[in-house]
Amino acid sequence: MPQVSPKSLLDVHPRELKGIIKEIPTLPVIYQKLFQKMQDPNVSVPQIAEIIAQDQALTAKILHLVNSAFYGYSKEIKTISRAVVILGFQSVRSAALAISVFDFFSGEDSNQIDMTQFWKHSIACGSICKILAAEVRISQQEEAFVVGLLHDTGKLIEKRYFPADFDELVQAAQEQEMTWFDMEKALFQINHATIGKAIFRAWDFPSSVVDAVQFHHSPDSSTKFPQLTALAHLADYMAYPLGYPSPGGKAPEGCSPGALDILGLSLDDCQRLVPKIEEDLEGAMEILKLV
Repeated sequence: MPQVSPKSLLDVHPRELKGIIKEIPTLPVIYQKLFQKMQDPNVSVPQIAEIIAQDQALTAKILHLVNSAFYGYSKEIKTISRAVVILGFQSVRSAALAISVFDFFSGEDSNQIDMTQFWKHSIACGSICKILAAEVRISQQEEAFVVGLLHDTGKLIEKRYFPADFDELVQAAQEQEMTWFDMEKALFQINHATIGKAIFRAWDFPSSVVDAVQFHHSPDSSTKFPQLTALAHLADYMAYPLGYPSPGGKAPEGCSPGALDILGLSLDDCQRLVPKIEEDLEGAMEILKLV
């Protein structure tokens, strides 16, 4: 896919992002329908199954996931309706989202970063967000996995549409032992969080997801959805010691105390949840086998 703009990120002002994002294709319609339907508290299994069944590739991958060795069912699951019942609405929606995003950015390769490691970090953050959201009983639990999974999508936009700047950024961050976000601030007027906000707003994602992606590196700045934003920030921090770092830069030096306060958690609380997170991650990583 060619670059959207001949400009360098060095020349792009945040006000110009809207025009650039307009030229970037949206996620498949099938996922948009699925996401919208799952916001309905009265949604039924047949309704979800009907949407997924419209896409043969997605159907095959969801059935492959539910029949994987991880879930350990003795009889083969042959219908989406049964898969939805077994995996649950949220798991099916999360898997469908991950598959859609992975397919959207399929074929990506990089001499600078390990893309498999990138996806593992994304999935890990999604799982951590989901577990933490249940622990603190926040109202946006449906969006928790989504935010964790997609928080770094802006990096993929940088890589695909501004590859020279992307390579320069990664090299500089590694040589100077800086985080990705700090190097972006040193080099450009925009960053992957700002780009992520623009792309998800253009894709008509809920404002809660847009806000959390935008402020996941500065959770104290989020006034509309502080809990969801704090989840994304904390999940990003926790993924590194769990063995799922984001490639291309130094690990964050610490977690925002404000994020912990917003969630009513301590780092000891987070450590106590590690076994539950690791168990969830084992299943979530099965998604990687589908791409």
